[in-house]
Amino acid sequence: MSAQNAANVLQSFWNLLNKIRLNGNVVLNKTNLLLNACSPVLKVVRLNANKIKQLTNHMFDPCSDLAELDLGDNEISELSPSMFRGFTQLKTLRLQINRLTRITNSFQMLITLEFIDLSRNSIKTLTCKDFANLTQVKSLYLYSNKISVIDSCLFKDLKSLEVLKLGSNHLLKIGDAFSNGPHSLLDLQLTFNKLSKIEKYTFRNVPQLNNLSLQDNQISEIEGHAFEGLNNLTSLLLSSNKISAKTLTRYQNVFSGMPNLKNLELQANSILFTDDKLNHSPFTDLKQLRVLSLHSQRRGIGRIPSNLLQGLSSLEMFYAGNTNLGHLNPDTFKFNPQLWFLELSKNALSEDNSIPAELFHPISGLTKLILSRTQLRSLNFLLKANLSRLSNLRARGNEIDSINKTLIKSLPRLEVLDLGKNTFTCDCNNAFFIDWAKNSNSTQVVYLNKYICSYPPSLRGMSLSDFNTESCTLKIDFICFLCSSIVVILTLLSSFVWHFLRYQVVYAYYLFLAFLYDNKKKRNGSTFQYDAFISYNTEDESWVMEELIPKLEGEQGWRLCLHHRDFEPGRPIIENIIDGIYSSRKTICLITRNYLKSNWCSSEVQVASFRLFDEQKDVLILVFLEDIPTHQLSPYHRMRKLVKKRSYLRGPKPGEDTKIFWQKLKMALETKEGHNSDRGIL
Repeated sequence: MSAQNAANVLQSFWNLLNKIRLNGNVVLNKTNLLLNACSPVLKVVRLNANKIKQLTNHMFDPCSDLAELDLGDNEISELSPSMFRGFTQLKTLRLQINRLTRITNSFQMLITLEFIDLSRNSIKTLTCKDFANLTQVKSLYLYSNKISVIDSCLFKDLKSLEVLKLGSNHLLKIGDAFSNGPHSLLDLQLTFNKLSKIEKYTFRNVPQLNNLSLQDNQISEIEGHAFEGLNNLTSLLLSSNKISAKTLTRYQNVFSGMPNLKNLELQANSILFTDDKLNHSPFTDLKQLRVLSLHSQRRGIGRIPSNLLQGLSSLEMFYAGNTNLGHLNPDTFKFNPQLWFLELSKNALSEDNSIPAELFHPISGLTKLILSRTQLRSLNFLLKANLSRLSNLRARGNEIDSINKTLIKSLPRLEVLDLGKNTFTCDCNNAFFIDWAKNSNSTQVVYLNKYICSYPPSLRGMSLSDFNTESCTLKIDFICFLCSSIVVILTLLSSFVWHFLRYQVVYAYYLFLAFLYDNKKKRNGSTFQYDAFISYNTEDESWVMEELIPKLEGEQGWRLCLHHRDFEPGRPIIENIIDGIYSSRKTICLITRNYLKSNWCSSEVQVASFRLFDEQKDVLILVFLEDIPTHQLSPYHRMRKLVKKRSYLRGPKPGEDTKIFWQKLKMALETKEGHNSDRGIL
């Protein structure tokens, strides 16, 4: 477009245009364009990237009613007061990204200015007259220049200044730069300079300050009361400096004078603690602090002393990630009952007791916990942590292999769970977690489909959500069927044993008792107390008392063991029987039909027969007082076998001579235990 055509277009809109942007137009003459475009209605003119090298004195004369002028991204290297003398309503002046090296009091006529942007130039020095008369300026951008010194008189006329950006310069110290204000300053940026020390009372003459940015300097020393007077400060940024533990603890009043501070950033410094407890906490005066950032210390923080956070009764958010923490003291947060956000990612918390459950007891209101990349092997410390309000848990990139039901139940308000990039095991230990993660309506498990199995090797690489959990579930009907089947089988088996093998079972029981007693006798080396133990039924007691005892004890002099006479009162009968049999050289069984029907007599025979087979001695004498056919002994199979294998005596019948019987019985008692007579009737 030719200059004339451009002029005609602009002229056709004269007195209608409110804003005109002529960015990137390097051909047309800007003075002529403004002459045709400016009117009392035009308020904004933008001339960015036009390669303007010089501003003429009368260039803006037609535009005296402008409110905003943007000359950024040009090649302007010099300014003079006469260039802007025609402006009577200018509020915003942008001269960023030019080649200015100084200002030379160029704005003294612009008394209506509220915003000046001189950033990204090459300004080295500023004089006390450069901002004279600018009492209405609220924002001044001077960042990305080469300013190394700020005189205390520089801001004396900036009565309304609220935002001052001095970042990315060459400032070595602040000194008394703010001794004369600006008293209304709210936001001060001093980032990316070369400050190494903050001296006492540096900012006491900017009492309205809300935000102070000092990050990315070389600050290693902060004197006590350095921030004194900043009663309205809410945010202090000190990250990426050279602050050490000594910097924080050398003076007790490092952070005093900021009663309303709510955000303190100390990340990316050199804070390293070696003691479990400090002499005094550096944060004692920060009663209103809500957010504290200590993450990414260059050498690691080492440990967090138990009283480091003392005084921070209003602390809500704490960042301590990437600090090479290996253990947390259970008392770390006992001074911070309002804490609801905790970030501990990128630490070395692999040991079982690295995070004790007691750590969370003072902060039961915690709602968000971040433990990503902390080498955790388990989240079981949360079981006793009492985090009933936790709603967001993130533990990505750890070595967690399973999540059990108890853990999930201990977090009733969990809404977001992120466990990506862990080493999950695809087995039944995770069956509940998999089903819960798929079906829960109250908790979102982030990227569940990307959770990969690490074990067993046969399933490595498979998605955890694809694991078949049905194989881990026992159907309740199957369990009932199995239990009822077992009960039926046991009932049938018990009935069978009792009906067909009850004698063998009873016999085995008494043999076992005899076995125990026999071993006891052998260990004690006991001697015999009696010559014979008499086993008989009470129905035959009259024959025993009238015939047997007078003959064997009275005439022959044998010592006999009898139920009614020698059993110890109050002692279990079976113990008396066993003790009587093993305390006698021999056992005499008086067999009758009543004898065979007696359970206790049967027990006596069984114990005596065990002794017979165990010792392999002739210790058992069977005396049949009645004729009992062999087939009638069948129900008492033990007796039948004994009769077939052993010699036995037949009692005298009425009218028979009894001398032969008693002589044979005497011979049987006199027979040595090692002698076994042939089977037959004596």
